[in-house]
Amino acid sequence: MSYKKEIIIRGIKIIDIGFITAIYLVLGIVLARGCDHYLGEFDEKAENKKPRWISIIELILYFWFLGVVIYFVRNIVYLIPFPMNGIYGFQHEKVKELSGDTTFAVAFVYFQNYYQKKLQNLLERL
Repeated sequence: MSYKKEIIIRGIKIIDIGFITAIYLVLGIVLARGCDHYLGEFDEKAENKKPRWISIIELILYFWFLGVVIYFVRNIVYLIPFPMNGIYGFQHEKVKELSGDTTFAVAFVYFQNYYQKKLQNLLERL
């Protein structure tokens, strides 16, 4: 492979990594806001009345939910076509970041106000 082709393919790969990261970030923010809207405002008084073990189980169930959401998002992102796929033989589906959903998980958890308040409340009660 010539150096010119190698440089072009690497450049396309860098653009693809940014493309994938942007999709995961946007989906993380949108779904986090959707969860906040669905769950409503965090009620600290009601939370403090629950036994700690109930709050811990709710946290475990939340992480189960997070894992399922990550699975679905990863499969959806995989289906989104990359506009530069095929140029100079570049293959979008071989980019490792396509299955690296860390950006989504961080954004999804970080932008959920309800979850952050619930977690902070549980940590204060432990």
